[in-house]
Amino acid sequence: MKTLEKVNYKGFVLPVIIGIALWCFTPIRPYGLSAQAWEMFAIFVATIVGCITKPLPIGGTTLIGLIVTVLVGLAPIQNEVNPKTGAVNAGILSAFSNSASWLIAMAFIMAYGISKTGLGNRIAYWMIRRFGKRSIGIGYAITGLELILGALIPSNSARTGGVVWPVTESISKDYDSLPNDPSRKKIGAYLSFIAFHANVISTALFITGAAPNMVASQMAIQKGYQMSWISWFTAAIVPAIIATIVIPLIIYKIFPPEIKETPNAKKWADDRLADMGPVTKPEKIMSAVFLLAIVLWVLSGIYKIPQLDSTFVAFLAVGLLLLTGVLTMQDALKQTGAWNILIWLSILVFMASKLISFGFIDWFSKTIQSGLHGISWEIVLAVLVILMFYTHYFFASGTAHMTALYLPFLSVAVATGAPLALSAMLLAFTGAINASTTHYANGPASILATTGYIKQSEWWKMNFILGIVYLLIFGVIGTFWMKIIGMW
Repeated sequence: MKTLEKVNYKGFVLPVIIGIALWCFTPIRPYGLSAQAWEMFAIFVATIVGCITKPLPIGGTTLIGLIVTVLVGLAPIQNEVNPKTGAVNAGILSAFSNSASWLIAMAFIMAYGISKTGLGNRIAYWMIRRFGKRSIGIGYAITGLELILGALIPSNSARTGGVVWPVTESISKDYDSLPNDPSRKKIGAYLSFIAFHANVISTALFITGAAPNMVASQMAIQKGYQMSWISWFTAAIVPAIIATIVIPLIIYKIFPPEIKETPNAKKWADDRLADMGPVTKPEKIMSAVFLLAIVLWVLSGIYKIPQLDSTFVAFLAVGLLLLTGVLTMQDALKQTGAWNILIWLSILVFMASKLISFGFIDWFSKTIQSGLHGISWEIVLAVLVILMFYTHYFFASGTAHMTALYLPFLSVAVATGAPLALSAMLLAFTGAINASTTHYANGPASILATTGYIKQSEWWKMNFILGIVYLLIFGVIGTFWMKIIGMW
């Protein structure tokens, strides 16, 4: 007998109540805002709250928000041109022409090739074999593995759940370090916590490191700042390197493993590499295609070659993987994460663009600017970064957090005189490192905090300490680095 799919109808209650309540305030909306701007704000907030309460997966929730936007007359289906002014009223179909959404969708499909060919696991075993003589060496190997995978796999949850955590778990159990057991502290707890923070660093290093990064890049475009793969990487490289060196060492000091020497790790990695056999032809092709994509992304960022647009490069890479037989079209169609993000990221960016076109963001930034008159932009930007970081305690989704606060915060920073590039990048980095807060901060946190190796109290206490370290590295050192390279 066929049954209906489960829907979390209770999850609709809060977003619907908040949306209706805000909508009812339209007649008494703040001075200077049009009715359309306020109504769009009501739908946008309700949609973001829905992304948190999750009545449906995020793709379904945003789709409902888009449907409501059309039903109330705030957006047509197709673009409409005002015959008198020539102004274009963007239709909802234009949302799905968003280049960043297609870029990350293609990157998801490319990432499947890493998994299908076994290249990701081979890289992991190589690194463990090279650095696995001591527990801190394994910690650095896991961190290095994450940095490599950060360029290869655009989903931070996929990196952790698909490659890093299975490797970490196997090593832990090989040393009889078991979850929910006193033996967890032998090495399993340490490696699990290292794996999480390695993910935080890799997310901050690449614009394709996680979905919130792409949200930030699209929101920044609304304010006139274009982030490319190479510009993000250039801005992040120094703070990321420092974090890569410092964070594992701090974790080793504040949450040390009982086992310090790990001579068995090299044999463990050798055995698994032996099981895999020599590098296969699919792995070689996958490596070559991805290296080509990286080179073209770098060239497009340096030389601004129109034909090497970053999204086209991703399409080209997927096309080459299909032509060479590394992937099949069926493989591409099965990547639900790719098509899911194509839907929800496109919709959220479209709704944010409507807030801008209706004048809400401009009104918001001017209102805040008048309230902050006389305060230096340095102080304002610092406060905004701190708020962006610590308000993540109230969010279970990095995407929802970034969508809700990034554009308003960026607008306020710029309105008070802060350099656009500096503000855009600092707030974007903060959206990556603020995962160092709770056990529900993002997908990797949900995976690693529930393995039984780390107690919740330990997670919160140590992440609070490391959160301060991240703010100093990316906020202070990152600011000086971006000044040195001339970004502001």
